[in-house]
Amino acid sequence: MTFIFDQETALVAQEDGQFTIEASDVYRNPTGMAFGGWIAAIAARAVEMHPECRGPLVSQQIIYMTGIGPGEVRISVKLLRAGSSTQFWRVELSQNGAMTNAADIVTSTRRPTDIDYQVAMPATKLPDDSISLPSVNPMAPKWVSQYDQRIAKGIPFAVNESPEGIVWIKEADGRPVDRVSLFSILDTPMPRTFFVTEQFRPGSTVAMATYIYASDEDLAAAGSDFMLLRVTGATVRNSATDGRVEIWSQNGILLATSSQIGFFR
Repeated sequence: MTFIFDQETALVAQEDGQFTIEASDVYRNPTGMAFGGWIAAIAARAVEMHPECRGPLVSQQIIYMTGIGPGEVRISVKLLRAGSSTQFWRVELSQNGAMTNAADIVTSTRRPTDIDYQVAMPATKLPDDSISLPSVNPMAPKWVSQYDQRIAKGIPFAVNESPEGIVWIKEADGRPVDRVSLFSILDTPMPRTFFVTEQFRPGSTVAMATYIYASDEDLAAAGSDFMLLRVTGATVRNSATDGRVEIWSQNGILLATSSQIGFFR
């Protein structure tokens, strides 16, 4: 079975670390521009597909300089430095001859250690007891329908005690999670502005950093089941807001974390 996410992030390899793809009609925002998680995912996929890539994806820092509209996207991948187990990459995305995004990505082969600490998974409602986010909503971005989301804490477009939110999430078509899809999933949380005011305040992500801690075995165990995503915010003021995300598998393994800054009106 070919899953929608894989169809929509299928890159065409060109020469010398170059790739192309048509901007997805599925992972698109109401503005007509591509979803930031899709952009992060194709940047990560380009590194994963590079013939010199020797280890799994572990981190990405990406900046969003301008939106990606319909049409061809060109992706350039350059290996900056390689050690015995870690590689450092620069990825640049462009459209119509102008750069839209730049990402620094690290791949690395890590080994288990005798130290095993992680922050505790929050106790919360089960998925069946949480509020199902409608899969079809004319006001929501088109890409939202690709995820099954259940809200356990935090009501959007309401004045909550804090901008913290907890959501169970998985791919709607049953695709198992992997490293590339994590880069997309970690950009799914709604802006924290939605949780401190009843008004719709449009905005956009400027920069996002994602770090993956899961082993391949951890990801295989997570499979296609719900994962628990918690997002917090330290500030919503001066036209800027942040988002800090943690995501766990159902068996309590912290798979990844992410942080981003966005500007709003």
